[in-house]
Amino acid sequence: MSRSITEMPAPAPRLALVRHGATAWTLAGRYQGRADPPLCPQGIAEAATLAATLHGQAIGQIVTSPLQRARQTAAILASAANLASPETDDNLSEISYGAWEGLTQPEIKSSWPGLLREWKHTPESARFPGGGSLADMRPRVRAALSTWRRAAHAQSVLLVTHAIWIKLALVETGLLAPADFRHIRVPTSTLFWLPPEKNL
Repeated sequence: MSRSITEMPAPAPRLALVRHGATAWTLAGRYQGRADPPLCPQGIAEAATLAATLHGQAIGQIVTSPLQRARQTAAILASAANLASPETDDNLSEISYGAWEGLTQPEIKSSWPGLLREWKHTPESARFPGGGSLADMRPRVRAALSTWRRAAHAQSVLLVTHAIWIKLALVETGLLAPADFRHIRVPTSTLFWLPPEKNL
């Protein structure tokens, strides 16, 4: 059964993971990965709504993936919080889906049925055609968490990133069992504060 990440209050300096707002590809069910579609009107509205929920929170810094949908989301959040332009961290980029990018799941199933089953059932062993794998991505996730956990000791930091990145980060911090990787949902513009005792 699918589960959704829930929002939590942040009374002290903390590290938060934020998924970007929706794009036209998100709404169409197209795999995005390293492709770079912009936010659609719904995504812009989602980011503005998230910014409103953060009003009054002591956010000290916003850091973003270099992909356009994340940068746009981060800019909306930073503007609402009267913060400087977000810093970009390449380590926050999404996984590369390679040849799957721009395709819907039915389109992928017609050409790569075996690999799609592997991705759904044993994601840690899957490698995308012309793209990457979870194993490729893990060092980037660890590096970003190591960097920004130190900043979050002094001020709350928001990392604006992507669904697979967030799932891997939750696995790396022990908040998500590897077996649950494919079952947890990370909707667009979801924000998740890491608990203090797990603050990276």
